Amino acid sequence: MKATEYATDFYADAFIMDPIPHYAEMRAAGPVVCLPENKCYAVARYNEVVEVLRGADRFISGRGLSLNDAVNKLLIGNSLNSDSPDHERRRAITAVPIMPKNIAPLETYIKDTAQGLAEALVALGRFDAVDDFATVLPLAIVVDLVGLSDEGKGEMLKWASAAFNLFEGFNARSHAAFDDLKGLQDYLAEHGRRDALKEGGLAQRIFDVAPEKGFSQDEAAQLMRDYINPSLDTTVSAAGFAAYYFSRFPDQWDRLRDDPDLIPNAVEEIVRMATPIRAFSRYVAQDTEISEVQIEKGARIIAVYASANRDETVWDNPDRFDVSRRVRKHLGFGHGKHTCMGLHLARRELINLIDAMRSRVKRWELDGEPEVAMNNTIRAFAHLPVRVIPA
Repeated sequence: MKATEYATDFYADAFIMDPIPHYAEMRAAGPVVCLPENKCYAVARYNEVVEVLRGADRFISGRGLSLNDAVNKLLIGNSLNSDSPDHERRRAITAVPIMPKNIAPLETYIKDTAQGLAEALVALGRFDAVDDFATVLPLAIVVDLVGLSDEGKGEMLKWASAAFNLFEGFNARSHAAFDDLKGLQDYLAEHGRRDALKEGGLAQRIFDVAPEKGFSQDEAAQLMRDYINPSLDTTVSAAGFAAYYFSRFPDQWDRLRDDPDLIPNAVEEIVRMATPIRAFSRYVAQDTEISEVQIEKGARIIAVYASANRDETVWDNPDRFDVSRRVRKHLGFGHGKHTCMGLHLARRELINLIDAMRSRVKRWELDGEPEVAMNNTIRAFAHLPVRVIPA
């Protein structure tokens, strides 16, 4: 059986501005769709997305995640763009320091930062939930935790956004990303050296253990990016959408105020609904089938996490924000070998942000028109004006 065509550019502005109807149409079209505008296949249903993410022998990451092979050659060298056994070698260096037991000492810092931020924002009353709320804690954590100098702090979000724009590989956003990432390369060349890093930071640890794991110092510098790009935009996106959903669904905010034990589950529901990374591609390493649809070796296939998280065969009333939903099987942090490395840290940041606001805010309200961030991979707001009513 052949894949059904879905003749819409997955990375077009109109798609990015309003993706949910497109995802529903893709799911309805079949288990696998062909995207002629993007010269690739896509899976948008939950079960098929899981199959691709679990099938690391058939759908590989080591050839890169961009649709553009030239871009992929530039991106090879980090955990995201690697397969077994190289993938496990890389994550052995980068993932262990941000496992739950190792980030536990950060809890006081995260909590204190979140509490101070919440107090300041409630005093303001009106603020941008992206610039003033969502970005503050993740940015502070990444710079301090990694051990980088503060000089590039103001550019970190731009660099992270540019990295995710490269995954399409051909459009204007991808081309512009090259210029933006030149700034990151220059910054790391000066401030990412072993002798320029702050003592005790995660980046310093990478340089210390890299030789025993068989990595050169240049490869260690590349691994350091594992902490920079994925750790920022994804958490910022989820925090921004938290403010949006609490404004749109005030009854759910009331439930959290009444029962703070629901906050960890609310974080998972926010990540399901928002799905910060909407999709990644894989290279098809062999002739294969998905749900009886033939996929040829050498093709590209996009796994659409954001659509899987709205699959009506898996989730009851999937467009409804419900902080008590049984939601742990969502794909907002990925699935399989490439599950998000920083998910434990992201959860702690989001839980503390929400809890800090919970004790101070009676009601969230939208205070203007939200502005969607135009990014090929990340779903987020560029600006989200809100007003909070003090408790």
